[in-house]
Amino acid sequence: MLKNKLLQVLLGIMFAWLPLQGSANEAQNTFEKIQERGILTACADPYSYPYSVKNVTPPGFDVEVMGALAELGGFDLEMYWADTGTRGGMSRALRNSIIKGRCQIFAGVGDNDDDDVLMGQLAFTKAYMAVGYVLVTQNKAAGLSIKEIIDAGMPIGVQMSTPMDDWLFTHGIKRALQADNARVMRDMVNGETDAAIVFSHAPSQAKRNHPEATFVLSDNYSADQLYAAIGEDYVPEGLGQQLWNLKFVLRKQDKTLRDFINQGIETLIENGTIARLVKKYDVPYFPPLEE
Repeated sequence: MLKNKLLQVLLGIMFAWLPLQGSANEAQNTFEKIQERGILTACADPYSYPYSVKNVTPPGFDVEVMGALAELGGFDLEMYWADTGTRGGMSRALRNSIIKGRCQIFAGVGDNDDDDVLMGQLAFTKAYMAVGYVLVTQNKAAGLSIKEIIDAGMPIGVQMSTPMDDWLFTHGIKRALQADNARVMRDMVNGETDAAIVFSHAPSQAKRNHPEATFVLSDNYSADQLYAAIGEDYVPEGLGQQLWNLKFVLRKQDKTLRDFINQGIETLIENGTIARLVKKYDVPYFPPLEE
């Protein structure tokens, strides 16, 4: 009886260990397969200019950054398109693409400290840049600082129900509300507003659709300046500039690949490649936030 129980325990340990061994082999094999094929397959949204866009040149800075990462390993880049704008959003796109093994890396996922997006199966790489709010001006607001715009009582275009909208409302700053950043920028194009605080990709999208537009990104804007405009010296973390890190996502077990990507990100940040590729799309490059 004791011998049978001991045998059952040993068998249980052996069978419990086998899936772990398989995961380790799979993690190693993912990068080995990339090396054997000479191809890194990446997932990105096909309709997310300036980040990524299907069948268009240039293809978006996320695609170009992943191409640069692939090049570091001597690989070609192959794209698998996963629409994040349909029902289910990012979670559905991740489930139907990288989790199903249709690619090895997914581009441009914001890390807002919510691990739910990873669904227990995915892992973030190191951040390769940050994104956040920028000030856009034209006409009467051209060349003015954020303080001068606020003091003049000019309405500031902003997307409603966002942290920035709440911040401006709380501090009694006049707003011109719209449902999303695209509509905020449409008001700028139509001359209905002369100043807006929008997400850093929005001006690039608007310029692509309206090359005749006269608005420019303001150099007179920072979190410190925004707070100074209302007489506050302290800038709480997460407000004002409101920056978030962008990262790539890989399967959790692909540790060898993650090490390669993380090292590549460090290299491309240090040599200025990522900043150059991002600025190519008229998007300001913010270095990754420290974590």
